[in-house]
Amino acid sequence: AMDALATEVSTLSDPLTADELRNAPVLNACIHESWRCDPPVAGSFRKAVKELQHKGYSFGAGSVFNYSILMATTDEQLYKSHEKFEMRRFLPKEHPLYSSDIDSGIDPFQGRSSYPIFGGGTHVCLGKAFAQLELRVLAARLLKGYKVEVRNPEKVYFPVNGWNIEFKLTKRKSM
Repeated sequence: AMDALATEVSTLSDPLTADELRNAPVLNACIHESWRCDPPVAGSFRKAVKELQHKGYSFGAGSVFNYSILMATTDEQLYKSHEKFEMRRFLPKEHPLYSSDIDSGIDPFQGRSSYPIFGGGTHVCLGKAFAQLELRVLAARLLKGYKVEVRNPEKVYFPVNGWNIEFKLTKRKSM
């Protein structure tokens, strides 16, 4: 993934453009997979505005529900090999690195229950587009200027969900 990402980023113009970043398939697949593996928020709450029925259960108006982004993004029925970082699951089918054996069929731009990183529908995060653009710019500039070596890529779950990871950055030679 890192080689494909560095290769794609090296072809981007300077200065970067929003359209170019939005249409960089490997960059976007890596970002979506990063958020799937380690969402910035573990979950959220919703409140029923009217009485509702679901699978034989009744819920009154005002009932509060918690939904777990962590559970949605690690559902083995939705994400094959969910415990692995696999950016190919979010590549377009026409991309040469695409693999149907890992494809989840989930469009992360939709923000549905299967990929609720920024919420969805009327509850979508107001900062979603800005956060996506900022991470694209950061990743592209970082990878254009530096070779990134990942050291100790160990996920830790206690005391908080996160990574015990180190990076070595080596400045790329100017062309």
